[in-house]
Amino acid sequence: LAPGGRLYVIGLQPIPDSVNSPANIMCKIRRVRDACILLANHRCYREYPLDWIERHLRKAGLTVVQSRTYPIRYDHSTMVRQINVGRSKLKLFPTKAMAAEMGKVLDDLEKESLEVTRKQPGGRITLGFDYVVVAERPVDD
Repeated sequence: LAPGGRLYVIGLQPIPDSVNSPANIMCKIRRVRDACILLANHRCYREYPLDWIERHLRKAGLTVVQSRTYPIRYDHSTMVRQINVGRSKLKLFPTKAMAAEMGKVLDDLEKESLEVTRKQPGGRITLGFDYVVVAERPVDD
């Protein structure tokens, strides 16, 4: 990065383990989806929290010029896409019995997510945020 040059980092704040609101359904979906990925012997994708990104940009000698956050709104179809990631891993589970039981858990989550979103204004829940961080390399004197 040239002196005075800018770096733009776009990220997703990790979904928490739980929240005390209807948005907790998305936390549950994330936990089960990740369990399916691990049981399929694959690796989960991991996001980096905004504060971690800003801290490491500063450690690298960059100046954080601006950070902006954008709330994420989840509708039922978005939740089903995440549930389907879990379903796509079932064929890779160690046993068919385990896959069958996890399939039931995923089906229950799909039903629960529909119930939750139907009760929300606009059929969406808000949880977490995307972010953009602008960092700049100082100009040497």
